[in-house]
Amino acid sequence: MNDTETLYWGETHHNTFQHADSQRSLTDILNSASEYLDFYSGAYYTSEMTRLPLNRAPADPAGQKLLGHPAEMLESRSSELQGVFFEKVKERAQIEREWAEVESATKENHIPNKFVTFPGYEWQGDGRWGDHNVIFKSEGENVYTPNTLPELYANLRKSDALAIPHHTAYVPGKRAPIWRTCDSTISPFAEIFSIHGCSESDEEWIGLRQNSHMGPGVGGSTYEDALRLGLHIGAIASTDNWGDMPGSWGDGLMGCWAGDLTRDSLWSAFKSRRVYGVTGDRIRLWFTANDAPMGSILENAISRRLSIEVVGCDAIDRIEVLRNNQVIDTYNHQGTWAIPAGTGKSKYKLRIEAGWGPRSGEIPIAEKTWNCVLSLKNGKITGWEPCWIAPGHTPPEVAVNSAKFRLISNQANVGKRWQGGMLFEIEGNATDTITLAVNGQSITESIEEFANRSRVLSFEDESGQILSEATSVGASGFPRDDTVFLYAFKVKIHKCIPAAGYSASFSLTDTEKFRKGIHYRVRVLQRNGQSAWSSPIWFNPVST
Repeated sequence: MNDTETLYWGETHHNTFQHADSQRSLTDILNSASEYLDFYSGAYYTSEMTRLPLNRAPADPAGQKLLGHPAEMLESRSSELQGVFFEKVKERAQIEREWAEVESATKENHIPNKFVTFPGYEWQGDGRWGDHNVIFKSEGENVYTPNTLPELYANLRKSDALAIPHHTAYVPGKRAPIWRTCDSTISPFAEIFSIHGCSESDEEWIGLRQNSHMGPGVGGSTYEDALRLGLHIGAIASTDNWGDMPGSWGDGLMGCWAGDLTRDSLWSAFKSRRVYGVTGDRIRLWFTANDAPMGSILENAISRRLSIEVVGCDAIDRIEVLRNNQVIDTYNHQGTWAIPAGTGKSKYKLRIEAGWGPRSGEIPIAEKTWNCVLSLKNGKITGWEPCWIAPGHTPPEVAVNSAKFRLISNQANVGKRWQGGMLFEIEGNATDTITLAVNGQSITESIEEFANRSRVLSFEDESGQILSEATSVGASGFPRDDTVFLYAFKVKIHKCIPAAGYSASFSLTDTEKFRKGIHYRVRVLQRNGQSAWSSPIWFNPVST
């Protein structure tokens, strides 16, 4: 792995100032984010959602301003919110007032070597150039809202600023970029993944299908298309979410290799494309070509030696090496490792995930708190990572062989594929025991037993009480007794994965001759569905 730089994790696309579901100020949100992120740049939303009610003459363009965020408005079936919704740039006075609040929050929460912030906003122009997040290196800059990308670039060249394209794989020119108009010196990387889905290609293995207006995804503006046109553009992931949870797990996160946790160092790394994207799990990815790191632009070489090192958060499925968007090598990791036996020590990763239970519209349940204690006999806890999808979780209180932590779940998220969780790195031998205690229940097994299969704690006594209080039928009065289980809150203890399962490294040498420019990049896929994408490394065309 890299000995001169450190891997930092950040969010660069947390939408602010048009959401009704945020209950806290941006300053409070950033204060919480500093507990689980290294850096942050929000996307102050310069547009507002407007409604043109049905049966109103189209000649009235003003409409009615809405305070909710776009997703809420577009998905609402409430009769009073029926109509045609469209976005327009806010009045200048409102932008300046809200931008001042954004800069105040980023300045107040910027703590070098602990939590680095950058002010930023979302630019959409007239919708024909693709949405871009403008990030400034420091406060004191203006919000530019011209209609065209060339005009935006002209303004940004006067500042230390970047413009990051996102959800690029929609229809070109319809809120997705026309790549030939983009300048990779100002846009050194683009979002390859977010809450919208994956913009890498139009193969749709993670398709852009979340937004009913902008979707579906299609070829023409994908990340692959940008590389095919010769743009030197790196890859990141960001959430593109709303509300109180920047960096929500599973929606996208940006990794950055930098010398230290300061604006200067991170900014230099951004411009050099020492960045990559993950879906949620903080997969540690280091990739070099002829000893140069990801993001590098190199002169032609007859032989190109590629080195890849991965430390995942779950069992690695495979690692793919791509040359000019084609997979040229697949390293298959499954089947290459076994669960350690005996008394030899090894590192493991253990994930605890809490949620499930009654759905929205069934039995109204307040936010659920999970008070947890993880303890090891003989072993020790060597690290942790957040897998948080909602606010309210707290960093664990970690001792040598124990950790106290709290998880939060709520009905708004109970139907999602993933619930909130915590990932621990532990060290011990296969016979050492692990005990997890949660809200009065506990389970104790050896590391080896946890490595062989996952477990679920279901809180059926609590479920029976809830059903008895909420209905006229007691817990034992249902035709089938599985009803109590189905309505029970649950905690999953995932399989404990040894280091041999989540770590991999390999090299390959490519001597394929070429005259055009060539680029390499890496894609990592874990068995739990989490992925990572490196920024490319480019070799210039052969001189003639």
